[in-house]
Amino acid sequence: MTNAAFRKLTPTTGERLAELGLRLSVLDRAVAAGIDARAASPPFGPTNAAGLLDWIHRVGTLRQLLADEGWQRLDHWNAGLSRHPSRPILLGTLQGNRATGSPEAPLRSDYAKGPAIAAMMRDNDHDQFALFENMRSEGLKLWFLVTYPMQLKDRLVVLREVSQPEPTPQNQVIERWAHRIPLPSMEFPQLKGPTADGPEEVDFPVALRR
Repeated sequence: MTNAAFRKLTPTTGERLAELGLRLSVLDRAVAAGIDARAASPPFGPTNAAGLLDWIHRVGTLRQLLADEGWQRLDHWNAGLSRHPSRPILLGTLQGNRATGSPEAPLRSDYAKGPAIAAMMRDNDHDQFALFENMRSEGLKLWFLVTYPMQLKDRLVVLREVSQPEPTPQNQVIERWAHRIPLPSMEFPQLKGPTADGPEEVDFPVALRR
């Protein structure tokens, strides 16, 4: 097989996102909305205000844009999710670490996950060999837009990827991944003031329903 043929068989980032019903431009707008809200955080607000506002506006913008494309918002698990209109795919947001966007580096969630998120991950994949075939199974597959903001000297860089964790027990950080789709990082002007982040979801013990 020639190198050209091999490249043709390897899906691009855009093609992999399209299999999930996603477009990079939508993810760009959601991240940018969060950063705009982070920059507008009051200077005398609580130390986690900037990160919490970032999360609120990132989730809200992402779900609004996806709703315009037929996705359904899911609130009854208190995790700010969206469900694909025809495939068993759920999408949420998650804060990662400095390995975000680097597929060879060990990605970990910044927070341990509670029982609701753990329940929603129970039908996720266990390996990286059937990205598109497994989406046709009956179980819901929970994916995340994973982000990690890094304040550098003269700019804020947001590392990103869209990834599906393997099933993870509650009260544990997510560190095993079935699929990872790295995305190009985004850069923004330098932000001033506290940049501590808030929680990535409000997670209560609820029963999982379909």
